[in-house]
Amino acid sequence: MIQLIQNNLFHGLPNEDPYAHLATYIEICDIIRLADVPADAIRLSLFSFSLAGEAKRWLHSFKGNNLKSWDEVVEKFLKKYFPESKTTEGKAAISSFHQFLDESLSEALERFRGLLRKTPTHGFSKPIQLNIFIDGLRPQSKQLLDASASGKIKMKTPKEAMELIESMVASDIAILRDRAHIPTKKSLLELT
Repeated sequence: MIQLIQNNLFHGLPNEDPYAHLATYIEICDIIRLADVPADAIRLSLFSFSLAGEAKRWLHSFKGNNLKSWDEVVEKFLKKYFPESKTTEGKAAISSFHQFLDESLSEALERFRGLLRKTPTHGFSKPIQLNIFIDGLRPQSKQLLDASASGKIKMKTPKEAMELIESMVASDIAILRDRAHIPTKKSLLELT
């Protein structure tokens, strides 16, 4: 069990995702079930094994076992390693999303979803996320979505609009995959 936890060490480095670390750590801890032992007690007692370097020193700085509950550990951990400045930075990246010139609709959607995952505390509702995504698309992509919607995509309900986008993304992925696997035939006059 400890070896599984230590395969997912968190060092406190700027490029590490504390939310992803916690999610994986909780998933590993949920494997263990002990009679009359709450899941939070297991998480609390094993958490230090999931940390290394600066993050482990940070946890040990709480002298006398000041952290009494799992919720308190999570709150302090996220406050330390995902401060408000990161949330502000992530929200700015999400709200200024724009589709790149050479980016397909499917690639743009995946990149946008990555921005949302990177800042889970962004606070944007699903309809707002949808509007940010659509507003950030290139005019050609918006026109395709509008044509597929038989009008303006923004006139659809968020659920209908998302279903339409997902349908177009599925087609987009299939087209990209087919283009990538087309074998080229060499003619007699073609030089290698």
